[in-house]
Amino acid sequence: MEIITAAYSGFCYGVKRAVNLTLEAVSNDSPRPVRTLGPIIHNPQMVSYLESKGVRVTDDVTAVTEGTLIIRSHGVGPEIYRQAEERRLLLLDATCPHVKKAQLAAKKLTVEGYQVVIAGERDHPEVRGIQEWSGNCAVVVENTEEAAALPVNSRLALIAQTTFSATIFQEITAVLRRQCEELHVESTICTATDQRRKAAIELAGQVEVIVVAGGKNSANTARLAQACRDAGCRQVYLVETAAELQPAWFNEAKKAGITAGASTPDWIIEEVKQTMEKFNETEAEEEKNTQNESGDFIAHIKTEAIVRLETGTIIPGKVVGVRKDEVFVDIGYKGEGRISLAELDYPVPENAADVISEGQLINVLVLDADTDVNGHVTLSKIQADRIVAWEELEKAVQDKTPVEAKITGVIKGGLNAAVFGLRAFIPASQSALRFVEDLQPFVGQTFLTLPIELDQSKQRIVLSRKAILAEEQEKKEQEILARLQPGTIIAGTVTRLADFGAFVDVGGMDGLVHISDLAWQRVKTPAEVVTVGDAVQVVVLKVDPAAKRISLSLKQVERDPWLDAVDEYNANDLLPGTVTKIAKFGAFVELKKGVEGLVHLSELSDRRVASAEEVVSEGQKVTVKILSVDKQNKKISLSMSQAQQDKERAEFQQFLDTQPQSGTLTLGDQFAHLFKKQD
Repeated sequence: MEIITAAYSGFCYGVKRAVNLTLEAVSNDSPRPVRTLGPIIHNPQMVSYLESKGVRVTDDVTAVTEGTLIIRSHGVGPEIYRQAEERRLLLLDATCPHVKKAQLAAKKLTVEGYQVVIAGERDHPEVRGIQEWSGNCAVVVENTEEAAALPVNSRLALIAQTTFSATIFQEITAVLRRQCEELHVESTICTATDQRRKAAIELAGQVEVIVVAGGKNSANTARLAQACRDAGCRQVYLVETAAELQPAWFNEAKKAGITAGASTPDWIIEEVKQTMEKFNETEAEEEKNTQNESGDFIAHIKTEAIVRLETGTIIPGKVVGVRKDEVFVDIGYKGEGRISLAELDYPVPENAADVISEGQLINVLVLDADTDVNGHVTLSKIQADRIVAWEELEKAVQDKTPVEAKITGVIKGGLNAAVFGLRAFIPASQSALRFVEDLQPFVGQTFLTLPIELDQSKQRIVLSRKAILAEEQEKKEQEILARLQPGTIIAGTVTRLADFGAFVDVGGMDGLVHISDLAWQRVKTPAEVVTVGDAVQVVVLKVDPAAKRISLSLKQVERDPWLDAVDEYNANDLLPGTVTKIAKFGAFVELKKGVEGLVHLSELSDRRVASAEEVVSEGQKVTVKILSVDKQNKKISLSMSQAQQDKERAEFQQFLDTQPQSGTLTLGDQFAHLFKKQD
């Protein structure tokens, strides 16, 4: 057996730094006690070693009255530093630099007004510490479902636990981009974690068995083991020490691998490797002793299996009879085989004819080779199917190919499903792309799913429908982003509302209509214009494939009604209006609903005025003259003083027009009667 060690395994920089600081603290021969706040790392063997050196573990800083206190690599909140200073303790800060970066980012972004979101494990000490640096204002999400359930916020900031999955972090980032107007992302995932994971996955593709060395209470080590399983390695064993290794694990293996979590010391990794090499030597010696005897025995077993019908074997058969509660099968034996309803299929059908028919060729498992009182051999179709099904499922996991699953019921935490005649489980978080409150409508439906966890010894099968939907959604989004062009008018459906706008589904992907693009008039909330479920026509303003963001406009589907309203207006027109708002530079006057113009301070009166209040008040009816109409900038300039002048001029002209017209009048004509009297 060849033994391969992963390219990256064992202590990361942050853990190594914390251990070295602790060892230095006890090597100074100081009589003052040295304590770590919590285990310095998630490895009981290393913690025991440090205890032998005089290092003690405490979980409560208030219980420490003197000596040196070491902050472990996970970090703590600011309150711990204050309490340590208050007690005048010598504080050694072994917080990982990547964790420290996340802590300071949480504090800074909270002060800047962002709603901070932490992607990580809610109960992990590192995450709790980061949350405390935000003043406990940050919210924690562990998956995309929790991210999608967050209240819509205009400004979000995303921070990652240093050991968080980079893939899930990217998925959460994509979800939050659709949840807000502005998203600030601080990628604080440690590259060493990603390197260790990639190296483990690469190793999983080369070997039949992988040993993961590390503390069983370490979430980082547990994720490393799961990554190996997800990569297709069927035998993955997590051990804390070499003493837990068992020779039987490696009996059939030609290649075995070793990897280790970030909290695993080098000496434990070396002990594991040496123990596996000893197993290798023992196996080689035993194989040599038995090699000469094995060939004839195997040939004998094969011959016996061909000529005899044995309990536990799988054989082919042809259905020759179907009753409501049983099926008869011709298996080429002296008696026909019988399959009861319970051994026919999963879930158990009400009528055998619902799932099988005469003439059908099937594989069956021999439950009892001896015939019963009726001369029938007891068979099971479902158990034969299950044996084949496990092989199919293992192949599906290895090749990452989808399998069909029929939903049979709703249980706590998810769905029961049937796949290849086996019972499977679909967690609620894996049933759909987004959180689903009521899973009952899924019952009876058949979905394509992806196997994500298999354990034949526990008969455990975990499937994911979400993985299939996410892949389909990704393809659909890429097609939509490639197809949409700015200026195009498309149909959509309003899916949800936020303070800053409305989200519209444009065929499988949501776009945002900003509140300023909902209507030509000012609106305070999107609910004034649209409701969830409305079918709408929208104009594509901008497409950003990199950010997977589509900007839409509802108002630009139609011509601006303001332009239609002012088509009848011309310069020099005199119109009635109502003062709607007073400003420092003048007064706004409404000419008709939705159409306002500005009377500048200099155009309010013939006399000089210091403020508009000297001349007008809100709600006052006035007459104005149009000076100009600027359609491009949607501005109308008005004048009250010129309107008054025009009004007075018109009244004077009207007076003149009402006087009698009798030709040209001279002074002689006017006073002629006086001269006639004198004569």
